[in-house]
Amino acid sequence: MKELLSTSVIINAVLFQCAWFACVLGSAKGLTWPAALCFIALAIFQLQNKRRHSTDVRLLFVSVLLGLLIDSFWINAGIMSFTESSPVPQLAPAWIILLWMSFALTINHSLKWLNKHPALPISMGLIGGPISYLAGLKFGAVEYLQSTLLTSILLGLAWAASLTVLVKLSHDNGSKRINA
Repeated sequence: MKELLSTSVIINAVLFQCAWFACVLGSAKGLTWPAALCFIALAIFQLQNKRRHSTDVRLLFVSVLLGLLIDSFWINAGIMSFTESSPVPQLAPAWIILLWMSFALTINHSLKWLNKHPALPISMGLIGGPISYLAGLKFGAVEYLQSTLLTSILLGLAWAASLTVLVKLSHDNGSKRINA
């Protein structure tokens, strides 16, 4: 319980929430720099040797791939569009990739509790993914091009799989943190 409420875990959660709002609200206003700034702040805090988990960098790379694949798929399949588009219209915009990367830096820290049971990442992905995108819809960062129900189901399935992959990749044979 002590680890769940540590100052480092709380700061990780707060910085992620700041990044989420900067990404979503910035996108709705056509601004990517707030998202980049908040991600950089989270990365500087979390990737210091005393706090960095041995799999954090791996999770960053995998989250970029997942974000590009999944959110680019939504665009190309005509399921949703993003208010602020990418320079390459078929690809997910920079702000959503920054959001994926910010999220990746929570897996070993403020979301470490997802490791406690294999059903937790699936459940949280099924519920949290659609809720996050619905909030993005309400703030004007995304637009659903299909029904809200269909889009939410597809998002839930994609996030259940993605979160399961990220949590699975966070395991590193018992390694915890990299020490200087």
